[in-house]
Amino acid sequence: MNKRTKRKITKFAINNPVVIVVLVLVALAVIAGLIIYQMFFAPDNSGKTYDIPEGTAEFHYIDVGQGDATLIFADGKTVLIDTGEADGDNVLIKYLQEKGVEIINYFIITHFDSDHFGEATEILSTFVVENLIIPDQVKTTKMYTTFIEAVAAKPDIYVSVVEDNDDIGDAIDFDDKIDLDTDDRYLYVGEIDPNTEGDKADLELEFLGPVNDTYSNSNDYSIIVMIRWGNNKLLFTGDAEEKAEEALVEKYPVNLATKLDCDVFKAGHHGSSTSSSQEVVDAASPEYVIISCGEDNKYGHPHIEAMNRFKAEVGEDKIYRTDTQGTIIIVTDGTSLTVSTEK
Repeated sequence: MNKRTKRKITKFAINNPVVIVVLVLVALAVIAGLIIYQMFFAPDNSGKTYDIPEGTAEFHYIDVGQGDATLIFADGKTVLIDTGEADGDNVLIKYLQEKGVEIINYFIITHFDSDHFGEATEILSTFVVENLIIPDQVKTTKMYTTFIEAVAAKPDIYVSVVEDNDDIGDAIDFDDKIDLDTDDRYLYVGEIDPNTEGDKADLELEFLGPVNDTYSNSNDYSIIVMIRWGNNKLLFTGDAEEKAEEALVEKYPVNLATKLDCDVFKAGHHGSSTSSSQEVVDAASPEYVIISCGEDNKYGHPHIEAMNRFKAEVGEDKIYRTDTQGTIIIVTDGTSLTVSTEK
């Protein structure tokens, strides 16, 4: 259609009231149709449950671009580790809602960098958060301040700070501390039979770091946690880099391999060359490596040095990446693991 024809049609439409009325009626019909669809036919995720087979746990390494977010389902409970960056598309929020999540029983923020807790404030306003676990880290950013104020406005949230000495920072008023020097480092998530004295829930979280609270690098404040379901263990190290890893090695000079041995190792700092040192990878001796990073990210993650370490440990076919494979889901029955990807 040429420009002259388009102008004629436009002029005709403007000068013809019948055409205008018809167009208005069509527009109203479209709007009404959308409203009816939303009211009666659109999928309703409210009250929706995400059921998994009894005796299994699922780990969803969610593709949030250049950031980290992991959702865990186990024994009727949910655990969320990190949120990725704040984004207008609400990728993480939508993913949780699609899975029927309404309550987050344990919300762990590994450290206060935007690519790990950018959506944290919105998580608090969208879901019921029962327990919040944070590192002993203080930042001066507006994002951090806004989040702390949001937590303070919700007194029902039970806040725990992971620490390794008595020098607690002023990050937030907290209810408890997870002390890495005592048995208080363990947390058990799941349903407990009230008739069984001394019974513990089945999902075990063992907090291994951060070992210190005086790092110059924000990444080194990262919470390091080993999660166990049955005989399967999955290690999360946040963005812990050289200093944090060195401190971890020094803390466990004899039993490092016992502490870090795992089936699944989530690469530190998105596969950066300054994380996942050879000593740590050797001690972990995983079967699978998961890397969470954004497609064509400006940092060049994952770096070739880290990839070479991972390939030598598990082989290329057991390295999974969110930038190339989308969301990665690991299902464990406590004995064996299965891995599936979105792409």
